[in-house]
Amino acid sequence: MNFIKNFIAGAVIGVANIIPGVSGGTMMVILNVFDKIVDAISHFTRAVKKNLLYLLPILLGAAAGILAFSKGITFMLDNYPMITNFFFIGLIVGSVPLVCRSAFQKTGGSIEFRNIRPVSVIAFVLMLALLIFIAFFSPPEVAVNVKEINVDFGMMALLFFGGIIASIAMIIPGVSGSFVMVLFGIYPIITGAVAALLPFNMDTFLKVVLPIGVPAGLGIIVGLLVGAKLIDVLIKKFPQETYFGILGLLIGSLFDLYPGFAFDWQGAVAVLVLLFGFALAYFSSSEWLKNKFIKTKG
Repeated sequence: MNFIKNFIAGAVIGVANIIPGVSGGTMMVILNVFDKIVDAISHFTRAVKKNLLYLLPILLGAAAGILAFSKGITFMLDNYPMITNFFFIGLIVGSVPLVCRSAFQKTGGSIEFRNIRPVSVIAFVLMLALLIFIAFFSPPEVAVNVKEINVDFGMMALLFFGGIIASIAMIIPGVSGSFVMVLFGIYPIITGAVAALLPFNMDTFLKVVLPIGVPAGLGIIVGLLVGAKLIDVLIKKFPQETYFGILGLLIGSLFDLYPGFAFDWQGAVAVLVLLFGFALAYFSSSEWLKNKFIKTKG
């Protein structure tokens, strides 16, 4: 049962990570697996078997989600952007209470809303301002035919280092790893290589997918290890400041996702899916649901 649950969570995270403007880290927060994934990656060698059994279904789910749903998500964003983005907005807003609880949760389990430190407010404002800046200055995507690209050493280096930065961003709630790939100019190259996997062709695989996938994949792995360790240290040493920063990133991401609003049937559906997304995220991370369905060991 845990394998299936983690596989589905991985699929959701994988789909989120291929959409510019949508944060895989945000989906980790919404699904209440953010801390567990960061801890499993950053302390992988301490309990290799345990962490591998936890991460494996998530990684398999992410790969399956990218392959199976990328075209569907792209179709929805191209044809029904307002409805699709309003659903993501609902998910993000519904996850805000979870982040607030994490920011104010004490070791003993009680929640204390006093003693907000000024540095925590500064972290919130800076991260909010960063996402608002990104929302207004994001570059347009450019279509690329990956079969015509010459993957030389310079391109491999760009894919490797761009993959590192993007994968660090992938696990930070509110920050879109795929958007970072857009900034580096490698997003259409990597997504084109993924799309070239199906239908499978050995010649295309050797000439296109492998030269692009190996340096990008290695960069992503390195970035995940470095990013997870960094976030793990920040959460343990500066929990309130870190979660306030995450809260700023979550709220700031709404500016990039907001597609405008129209008073027509799509607008009505958009409002409904926003409410559905909010309820889905809010109740899935609620203490009531956790106490009802998760048995804790005494």
